[in-house]
Amino acid sequence: MNTKDNHLSRRDFLKHTALGVAGAGVGMSGFRNLQAAFGAVESLPFFDKSRVIAVKRSGIMKDGKPDPKIIQNMMDEGMFTLTGKKTTADAWRTFFTPEDVVGIKVNPIGGVKLSTRPEVVNAIIRGLVSAGVKENNIIIWDRFSYHLITAGFPANHGSRGVRSYGTESAAGYDKAIYYESLDDDYTLRQDDGARSLFSKIVTQHVTAIINVPVMKDHGIAGVTLCLKNLAFGAINNTQRFHPTPYFCDPASAEVCAHPVLRDKVRLHIVDALQACFDGGPASMKAWTMWNEERLFFGTDPVAIDRIGLEIIDRKRKENNHPSVFQKARHIATAEKKGLGVYDRKNIELIELNV
Repeated sequence: MNTKDNHLSRRDFLKHTALGVAGAGVGMSGFRNLQAAFGAVESLPFFDKSRVIAVKRSGIMKDGKPDPKIIQNMMDEGMFTLTGKKTTADAWRTFFTPEDVVGIKVNPIGGVKLSTRPEVVNAIIRGLVSAGVKENNIIIWDRFSYHLITAGFPANHGSRGVRSYGTESAAGYDKAIYYESLDDDYTLRQDDGARSLFSKIVTQHVTAIINVPVMKDHGIAGVTLCLKNLAFGAINNTQRFHPTPYFCDPASAEVCAHPVLRDKVRLHIVDALQACFDGGPASMKAWTMWNEERLFFGTDPVAIDRIGLEIIDRKRKENNHPSVFQKARHIATAEKKGLGVYDRKNIELIELNV
């Protein structure tokens, strides 16, 4: 990637989008292009619609802590259905090679109650290892190191075992690669002004990314699922995008569409074992949470977020809360940026019970 491509501004954003760079987040057809680019041996089956796989195990959260063996079964069944493969190794080889350095982007802001669960991440790690990825070439990451630790992911910067660290205060930001936008509240800009720098984890440390968000509402963006978790965890200087009239749009979509991020994201797995319909992204109110008891799988973050938005909105209505559809406009924006499918009739939800 040349320097000009790395410096993606609002002015040249449409030009970059029109180039059609192969990347994740564009549904099954786009993922085939990515497979060719990184040399995966296996291929995904063809489908007319963007597919979202939802795997449910009723009662898994009745004691507040999931059984790792059941989580592993849910993970396997989701990956088998997504890829059409029959073994764990074959399913994960569809997306990753032994040469990859894989970053697992979690959402740890909700502490132990409402963050990506270590049991889910451990099941992902077992899948990656089965595909030949070395443990030390797996990095659990997010923006802030202390969030990772409080969510149950101890820091590991060493040369043995799965690594875990944040951009702050460990990896740092890449001053050469950034997202530039004037669609913000300029009074909230930080040291980098109208630029938001990408994490060095994204630009330098990993070759591939698995996005593992949590299903929850967001007081500003409506919901935080695949797109919001990935975008605002990958850059700095994000506070400026939150106030009215922006509500994290179009920044959430445009950051995900930046080539440096889009070209590395290969898979999205939503931890919806427990979910939140109000007070997110860091709600600690038990009454706003419920046991959804599902994992969602796909390569299209727009389609997954569209399904998640429906589920959260329905739960809000059941509890006499207003809809967040209008607030969560960044999801529809992401479709316009070529990141996936928003139209519900072009999304196929495959629901499994295990």
